[in-house]
Amino acid sequence: MDARSDAPETALGQGGGLVLAAISLAYVALGMVLGFVQGGVAPVLRAQGVELSALRWVYALYLPFGLAFLWAPMVDSWRWPWLGRRTGWILPMQGLSVLALGAIAFVQPAPGAWALLLALGLLATVAAATVDVALDALTVDMVPQAQRAAAAGAKMGGISLGAVLGGGALVAWYPQLGWQGALWLIAAAAALACLPVLALVGPEQQHRLPLLVQRARLLQTLRKPAMGRRLLRLSLLVCSLLALFNFNRLLLLDMGVPLARIGSLLGVVAPLANAAACFLAPLLLRRMPVRRAAWLCAGLCLASACLVWLGCLQAHTGLVITGSILTTAAAAALYVVLGGLMLEWATGDQAATDYALLYGLGRFIGTAALMALPGVIQSIGWPLFQGLVVLGFAASASYFLRLFPKAERGQVAGL
Repeated sequence: MDARSDAPETALGQGGGLVLAAISLAYVALGMVLGFVQGGVAPVLRAQGVELSALRWVYALYLPFGLAFLWAPMVDSWRWPWLGRRTGWILPMQGLSVLALGAIAFVQPAPGAWALLLALGLLATVAAATVDVALDALTVDMVPQAQRAAAAGAKMGGISLGAVLGGGALVAWYPQLGWQGALWLIAAAAALACLPVLALVGPEQQHRLPLLVQRARLLQTLRKPAMGRRLLRLSLLVCSLLALFNFNRLLLLDMGVPLARIGSLLGVVAPLANAAACFLAPLLLRRMPVRRAAWLCAGLCLASACLVWLGCLQAHTGLVITGSILTTAAAAALYVVLGGLMLEWATGDQAATDYALLYGLGRFIGTAALMALPGVIQSIGWPLFQGLVVLGFAASASYFLRLFPKAERGQVAGL
């Protein structure tokens, strides 16, 4: 172990609680953005009579989170002199996101405003995706390996709690808040999330992380030992996970469940269940080897997805709702396990680039597929689609988990 790998222990000892608090609050704000985009914008506009075909631009707002690996080398290579290496990216990009969200609040959603809303929305999500990349790199730099499962849990838990607000509470309060009120609340949360990050500037500068000798490059990440097989298997797993739970609201709508009930259950209860799963997952990792925890989370996710499939076959909305909530919770726990592995695999001088590619490639492919899959569902029907998705997840999870040796090793870095 080199001297650099010992540094995070010292950094965490000096302000570990502050690091985890900053990560959690930043991801609560990010979760509000994602929750409102994922579960708020489309239902709100649809309720106002907007045609479904006119809402395709909403899905495009997810793309920056999958494409962030393209500019992650810049996050690794460039450093602002007056801030830390990572906080120097987090704070300006968070500020840009706040400004873009504030501008969106003044553009009332209407057919003639789609282009402007898309441009401002992409500006906000590109900035948020850059914050995401820099936060992950900050975690790699300042959190020791033993605490990275907790950091991954803080990330996923923060996103889940933010989704409760952005995709649940704001949708429920939308008649009172209106478009401006909802966007201003999201912008205010993003601004407040800057405060704990500001407190990290000093500790990060004292940490004295070295500058890169050369610019970070994606090819350098791809040349890492075992990176190719990790990237392939992880991308397949993330794609199947996205297909597993992203269409459950549409399924319930087609089954006749009222939008208000869907919003209260999948917009509030499901994210709270996700947050609980993110809290429990690091405790699970302390009690059992990583391999066994990964198999357990994947098995629970598969069983829950089968429950959704069964409910679809029997036209039983209760089974679909229960299975949907359990699926997202199990997937959240699995993401914590995956997040811990990705943080370990991204250890090095270009942590932002490595993590963004590991996490982002599968997300980008999966997001692109989300834009095409509604047509597939319309052609083959919900029961067959759900069955194919369950089989796809089972195959991709098994393929990914074969990365783990049969006999658990003490370290996961060599997987």
